[in-house]
Amino acid sequence: MLIQGRLQRIATGVLAASAFALLGADSRQSRFSSTLHVTGMTFVSSRGSASELVLVAQRAELRPETNLAVLDGVHVSAMDPDQTRSFDVRCDRGELDVDTNDFLAEGDVHGSTGEGQRYQTTWVRYDHARGLLYTDAPVAMEDASGSFRGDGFRYDTRKRSFRLLGNVSVVQKP
Repeated sequence: MLIQGRLQRIATGVLAASAFALLGADSRQSRFSSTLHVTGMTFVSSRGSASELVLVAQRAELRPETNLAVLDGVHVSAMDPDQTRSFDVRCDRGELDVDTNDFLAEGDVHGSTGEGQRYQTTWVRYDHARGLLYTDAPVAMEDASGSFRGDGFRYDTRKRSFRLLGNVSVVQKP
């Protein structure tokens, strides 16, 4: 019995060492990526029963070593704690930090705010901790009062205020 118990422990140790070697130390294994490719991804961030952020992407690469999702064909909707729409963004590609819910949208970026401002630009970034959607790229914006252009914008989701930055001009319609 004593010898059989020792043999089992030795065999278990050898198997465990072999498994660790295959998972990490084997040079052939290090060529493989842990990236996960997903088609038709939906990511929902919620607090309690309320959704804060809903992101839908046609394609995604999930990179667990950095907690980053690299996305194609993206639509993001953000909600306030009272479940009214705060803003939405559509873009060709983006990146989502799964830990912080921060994201970057790039390529034919357009969207709107809960207050009715509609914008178009080349990129926007959302800083979840600060509740700030922003860009420093040229932007075209339209709302009930008219059409405008500027060198960027800041949208404070908590105060629900939209501010155009630098060289703001009114675009007159013919």
